[in-house]
Amino acid sequence: MKTSSLLLVVVAAIAVVCPIATSAQGSGYPIGDPMNEPHVQELGAWAVAEHVKQAHDGLKFNKVVSGDEQSDAGVKYHLVIEALNSGGKQGKYEAVLVEEVRSNTRTLISFSPAK
Repeated sequence: MKTSSLLLVVVAAIAVVCPIATSAQGSGYPIGDPMNEPHVQELGAWAVAEHVKQAHDGLKFNKVVSGDEQSDAGVKYHLVIEALNSGGKQGKYEAVLVEEVRSNTRTLISFSPAK
């Protein structure tokens, strides 16, 4: 009886600790409906504008179609963006950016054609 009680306590302790440990690592959460989230659309437009500053390729933002966010020191976004290239052809692009609310800064980590 003592062994089974001890085993039950150990299993319960593991069940409580594991979700806390994984959430502390900051796993990403899908953005529910990015097309109806003005802030997410603003971030997508900003990401395209920052990319254009660096690449000078004339992309034009259309909309964010999907993405996820992960909270750590700031909020890290992985966005899938539709944009028009300089030839007028629509394509999908992946942008990773970090927004730090406290310091009111944004950093574009990567921007590339979607796979």
